[in-house]
Formats: sequence, structure tokens, C-alpha cells
Amino acid sequence: MPCTLRSCLILIVLSLILFSCIGPVKKKHSANNMVKFAIEKPSGVVHCAQMDRDGNLWFGTIHDGLYKYDGTRFIHYNKMNGLPQNMISCIYQAQNGNLWFGTVNGISIFDGSNFSFLEIPNTQISTDWLQQSFPIVNPNEVQSINQDKDGFFWLGTNGAGAYRYDGHTFTNHLSEIGNKMPDSLYHNIIQSITKDHKGNLWFSSMSHGGISKYDGHAFTQYLPKDGLSDDMVRTSFQDSQDNLWIGFNGNRQSGLTYTDGNNFYSYTTEDGLCSKNIRAIYEDRAGNLWIGGMQGLCLFDGSTFTPFNDHKNRSYDRILFIIGDNDGNIWFGGIKGFWKYDGEKVYDMKRTNK
Repeated sequence: MPCTLRSCLILIVLSLILFSCIGPVKKKHSANNMVKFAIEKPSGVVHCAQMDRDGNLWFGTIHDGLYKYDGTRFIHYNKMNGLPQNMISCIYQAQNGNLWFGTVNGISIFDGSNFSFLEIPNTQISTDWLQQSFPIVNPNEVQSINQDKDGFFWLGTNGAGAYRYDGHTFTNHLSEIGNKMPDSLYHNIIQSITKDHKGNLWFSSMSHGGISKYDGHAFTQYLPKDGLSDDMVRTSFQDSQDNLWIGFNGNRQSGLTYTDGNNFYSYTTEDGLCSKNIRAIYEDRAGNLWIGGMQGLCLFDGSTFTPFNDHKNRSYDRILFIIGDNDGNIWFGGIKGFWKYDGEKVYDMKRTNK
């Protein structure tokens, strides 16, 4: 039976109300029936990695989507089987077990069966400088994800600071710290968010904003005047001794700074550090720190830096991620490749396209 004008308007209003209550998560896409079981190794540049609670390893690539390694085989997810974007900037497992993937325009959430998409507030690419810098600077790209001790999500962006997401509303923070760019605007880039053992969140800034600690109530910013060796921070990592290690972009005499909670201490290449530009830090079971960056890969035992060379005496550089698995293997890689180290040998895990 056709509706009257009044009843149609009521239905439209009710539909809009229902849609607004759902929030920004878009339609889910099932991945179960479309997964490609990749016999071959992953291809493309592996940019980030994460081990989930079940011991599976997840690898995000720049152009080739996601790869899950279950200990036996690689499972490939891309836009053909439900993944909204093939470029993955970061990976995080939420407290409820869902996997969150940062992409070039928001968050992809995987519940084990379906992908859903969470939009973040859109920033217009409007100024001439931003248009020229895009996509190197893309404020709509999510580059880091973490949850605070209250369960709220924090999303670090590539040019719009950080967003706090409570499940319904986004609140912007740290968007106006550091230096203004040539367009006279702030475009704060946050490539890492680390939660320490006390529940504090540490936000890096690649826009000369140093590193900021959030204790659940307020932010405290740390800069070179406070003890950092640089103000362009790429990554941070807390070790088993509660030291927070900070890796920089490689300006000034920077390299590697750590804090014990009271003071800051720094190491440079003059101390044996293998790279001023540090992109990844990881602690193995023996307590050694693995440090990787553009110029090299090395281990730090607390007193000495040792360049990492494999069983063929090969060295590695242009490293973007380092992660360990439940068997004690170390996985690392980046622009030049993707490898697994079992304590004796290094195995090439990347598929070479012919």
C-alpha cells in the first residue's frame, strides 16, 4: 500500500535516526568465502607486523594488503576478499580480540570473519603545500593505534594529530604541537603510540613535537630541552625493565634515547649505534634490544651495540619492523625484503614477482 506524504516523511526521519545511532562503522564484508590461501610467500614491501593472542603473525604491506601466518601457511587478504584498502599502515589487537588495521583513509576492523570500516573525521587536502606533499603527508591516514586503560581508542594520524574514540565520538588532540609547515598550519604526524606498564600512553611526533605522555588526565610534552636527542620521533618501545626507548628520524646527533622514568639518556652512532634513523625496536627473550632503521640492523645487550650479520655474513638495512613469535624466531624486514631468523639462519620470506 503506498504511503502518504506524512507517513513517508516519518519513515525517512526514523531511518536517519537509526543510521545516526549506528555510528561511523560501515557495512561489513565477509572474508571467509573469499580468502586466498597463498602457498607462495608474501609480495610487496612489508611495512608493519603484529602477533595476535593466538600466536598468529599479521603482516601489513604497502600495496598488497594483509598476510596472516598461522605457523604453516600465509593467508592473504586484500580488496578482492573484503579488505577495504590494500595499504596497511599499522596493526593493533583490541582488548576484545578484534584486529584494527590503519589504512590511508581510516580503520579496517576484522572480527575473525568480517571486515568493517571505521571512518575518522575527514581533513580536506586544501592547502597548496599539503596537496604537493600528499600522500607523504595524509591527515586521513591512521599510522598508529592503541587503547588506554579505560578502553578508549587512540588513533595517531599522518598529519592531523591524534583522535580519541570512545565508540561514538572522535576528539582531536595534539594537532597543534611541533612546528608549523610551509602553509603556516600544523600537520602533526604521529607514527607510534606506546602504552607503558603503568598505563600511560606515549605519542611520538614527526613534526618536531618530540614525545608526549598521556597519564589519563593530561599530556606532558618532552623535547630536546628536556633530554631528548631530537624532536622528530618515529617510534618508541618499553622493555622488560620499564625503560622507554625512543627512536628518531636521524637529525642533529640523534639516534636512540631512553628514559627510566626520571632522566633521559642517549646513544649515537659514535657509541656504535647502527642507524640514526630508527624505525623499529624489539626485545628478544635474552633481553637484547633489536634496533632497525634505514642505515642498519643491530643488537644492544645493555652495554654494546653489535651489527647483525646472518650466517652468510650478510648485513641488513632499511628496516621498518621487527617482531618475535612464540617459538623465539625474530621476523624483520622493510623496503629491501622480509626475513625470519631462527637463532642460527636467516630465511627469505618474501615472494619475488617475475
